[in-house]
Amino acid sequence: MKNYKKQTGIWLDFREAFLVTFDERNMGEPEFKRLRSHIEWGVPKGGARSKTAYGPQGGINERAFTDRRHHAEKVYFDAIIREINPNTDELVIFGPAEAKYGLQNAIENIKHYHPKITGVFAAEPMSQNQFMAKVRAYFANEIYA
Repeated sequence: MKNYKKQTGIWLDFREAFLVTFDERNMGEPEFKRLRSHIEWGVPKGGARSKTAYGPQGGINERAFTDRRHHAEKVYFDAIIREINPNTDELVIFGPAEAKYGLQNAIENIKHYHPKITGVFAAEPMSQNQFMAKVRAYFANEIYA
């Protein structure tokens, strides 16, 4: 009996993620999913002015902004991990930003779930068809081109 593999490719940045899963057993259409993040963008704004004309100005709570950002990233990575097929054997991650490494770390820190991460690569934004073709070619060649 042939050992069939489920292979998943993920392209992500901090705004959205695309997942495509190929299953060798049923050579039908690959499974495609898209997720949006809810990560806060920009720089922290705010601060408070004193009621007196030249009184002290309250600072921006940059730590709270950073904490909210880290929490939103964790929620985003957890949502992506939930969408990965639990039977996935191999996984490749693409993306233009540092998000790909954050997802890699989140997956590696799960004790009960370890698909084989075959690669983490830089990649520019691409269309759905380009992304699916890139993942298919990656797993067909087993090398990054």
